[in-house]
Amino acid sequence: MKQIFMTEYILKREVVMTRRYRVALLMLGFILTAVSVGAEMQVELNKRQPLGKTPLDIAQSVSDGRLFVLLEGGTVQILSADGQIQERFQADPDVTTLEVSPDGQRLYLGNAKRNELQLVEISNVYDLPVNNSAIKGPVDAPVTVMVFDDFQCPYCARLVPMIEKVMETYPTQVRVVFKHFPLNMHKFARQAAIASIAARNQGKFWQLHDQLFANYNQLNEEKIRELAASVGLNMERFDTDIANPALQQEIAADLQLGTDSGVRGTPAVYINGVQLKDRSLAGFRKAIDAELK
Repeated sequence: MKQIFMTEYILKREVVMTRRYRVALLMLGFILTAVSVGAEMQVELNKRQPLGKTPLDIAQSVSDGRLFVLLEGGTVQILSADGQIQERFQADPDVTTLEVSPDGQRLYLGNAKRNELQLVEISNVYDLPVNNSAIKGPVDAPVTVMVFDDFQCPYCARLVPMIEKVMETYPTQVRVVFKHFPLNMHKFARQAAIASIAARNQGKFWQLHDQLFANYNQLNEEKIRELAASVGLNMERFDTDIANPALQQEIAADLQLGTDSGVRGTPAVYINGVQLKDRSLAGFRKAIDAELK
């Protein structure tokens, strides 16, 4: 289940925003079906969605079709594409206009009274279970950094030292959870993921993790096995484990979790369920410090 997390920025403008209100009938949860027959149009009202207050403006995100409705008094309601109310939050009561970015992650709220444009960042907060995934750091740390990775991804390999810096900066406050997201374009990524789970079963996930990423551009069946032996794995048990269908199922579960949580490529990083867009050290620190506060 996901929630909405918001941060707000305000930009002052010298000129009063002038803009016509869009027709409030576009919202009200109305889902209209139009069928053209020659020069005629048939319109059918399929649904009504009570809002409780007078609608002032409405916008729709291109990415997922969500509707953002500004109500009198500054309340913003977020509806699914089929008109179901998902979330609501309170903006300034004097806000009168609303626009949304194509990806639905930023709202622009106009306040003519104050000559202001308010920018509101919206992030989904996902419930991301750890399950049996490998963990580095204190188990009870208040901040969880969850990484969806692919062992053949060069960008994932470059992220490894950054994660180490984060762990050094927050040794008792952060734990790192590794999730598998092998991409189909990488021939040996899934095999490497299976090998890493087999290493986890012997208590040596992070040792093999580091070796796999250090050799991400050389991975093949022989190299993965060689690296597994180099970290001191019992290879007889290793061979038994990698043949176990349960390991494939675990990877499939991670892939599904990532897909459901908005992962579209690797690496994908989440700080306490919120996807991190700025993967610089400053970006990590800003997100982690906000959680610690």
